[in-house]
Amino acid sequence: MDTPSARDPEATRARILDAALELFVTHGVAAVSVREIAETSGVTKSLIHHHFGTKEALWTAVKAHAFALYAEEQLAELEARPVPDASLLETSVVRYFRFLQQRPEVVRLLAWIHLDADEGCSEMDAELVRLGAQRIREAQEAGLLRDDVNPTHVVTLFVHACSQWFQTKAHHSGWPGIGDDQAYLDDFLRIFMAGLLPPSAR
Repeated sequence: MDTPSARDPEATRARILDAALELFVTHGVAAVSVREIAETSGVTKSLIHHHFGTKEALWTAVKAHAFALYAEEQLAELEARPVPDASLLETSVVRYFRFLQQRPEVVRLLAWIHLDADEGCSEMDAELVRLGAQRIREAQEAGLLRDDVNPTHVVTLFVHACSQWFQTKAHHSGWPGIGDDQAYLDDFLRIFMAGLLPPSAR
């Protein structure tokens, strides 16, 4: 074991999180032991317990770590653009799609979260969803988006459309006429954004 790593706590935490993420998304949380995480990360079991306590706490930290970069960037943009702006929604869709496209391990993580009916993530992204829905509501009130749909449902729709594309990609890759990632994103944005236009803009 690489005991000198204990002298660099941040590097140690990162190694443990990376190893746990790799194992969790491959085998599922229940099938992975702390011993396996220790072996993969090159640290001792006691060091994992020192940094995270239980395996359940480590699982929570893994989820938070996996979504941190996306959440921080998205929150920053939502907070920086308080003026009603319909284009913010399209930008948010593209950001989430690119995030999943570049991080296949997060796609697998989401699949396990949903299979296990894990409600912990809803607490992690609650503020992001709340602020995103608030910005959509402001655009609705300004007449930029149709106002007869629930803003939180709008967020839910694009999150599901992006995550399901990647989670089921192996299945639909052989469908006749199916496009690539960019073609799907382009078509989804055409349908999604046009469907949210107010009647006067259609």
